Amino acid sequence: MAAYDSGPGNVQYAVEKTGYADFWELYRRNVLPKETKNYVPIILAMTIAAKNPAQYGLQNVVPELPLETDTVRVDYPVDLRLVAECADVTVQRLQELNPSLLRLTTPANSSFDLRLPVRTKEKYEAAISLIPEDKRVSWRFHHVVPGDTLASVARQYHTTTTAIAEVNNLSDANAALRGPNLIIPITAPKVSAAAATASFSRTPTRYAVRKGDTVLSIADDFGVPADRIRKWNHLHTNTLKPGAKLVLYRPTVPGEGTPSRHASGQHASRHSSGHGSSHSSHSSKPSSKSAKKKHHR
Repeated sequence: MAAYDSGPGNVQYAVEKTGYADFWELYRRNVLPKETKNYVPIILAMTIAAKNPAQYGLQNVVPELPLETDTVRVDYPVDLRLVAECADVTVQRLQELNPSLLRLTTPANSSFDLRLPVRTKEKYEAAISLIPEDKRVSWRFHHVVPGDTLASVARQYHTTTTAIAEVNNLSDANAALRGPNLIIPITAPKVSAAAATASFSRTPTRYAVRKGDTVLSIADDFGVPADRIRKWNHLHTNTLKPGAKLVLYRPTVPGEGTPSRHASGQHASRHSSGHGSSHSSHSSKPSSKSAKKKHHR
């Protein structure tokens, strides 16, 4: 359970450091993250109380009914932000219904039962069918609102008006937007294998953690190794609290050009659910992700 919470590497390090493969010894010797020290006893306490309700005054507790949801079996990786836009729900709601997903994507190499809010399955399936299967971890589905233009939408998603017009069969890139939705083609940033040994800029980038972020997801988006992020910020776990401030250094790989939009100094906004964008005075993550490396619990 401790390894599940803070990662097997942290627990293995604690075992090697102390010589004890016993949680309570590691707890007593204070070699585990504070969150993990609390996490395991809480799980055990809840288990004991649930099995002995009368002993703990819980015999009159009436359990809530199971959540009513729709389920879609997906055998392709798909970004939860795209799912949210297709089903017209929030990413936060999808994360609540699919807690096994650590990343904002479904697994790349296996099928997954994706849970959606009730009565949204047909809407999702109709919208996702318009997105090529190999583009479902990078492309977006935009709900057109009054005042939208191809130029403003292109700026929002860091793509071009020509690309949007092409995939939506718009003959004129300057034409007014009349349809309710647009498919947004986005090219996922390529993270070179050389990034692990890359040099990094001396100027730090400040990043405000958002709900759903983990060290691994931020590492993917910024094109830097996860262990570097942990080292720079003195982290002992991959979990992050929303609102926390991270220090990041952009990779500078000779001969590779710019590894991501962050390295060029541009600031991207993360379009989370089709209802608007979240903005921060700090650098934000690009809205596209690499399809190659996806982590899930």
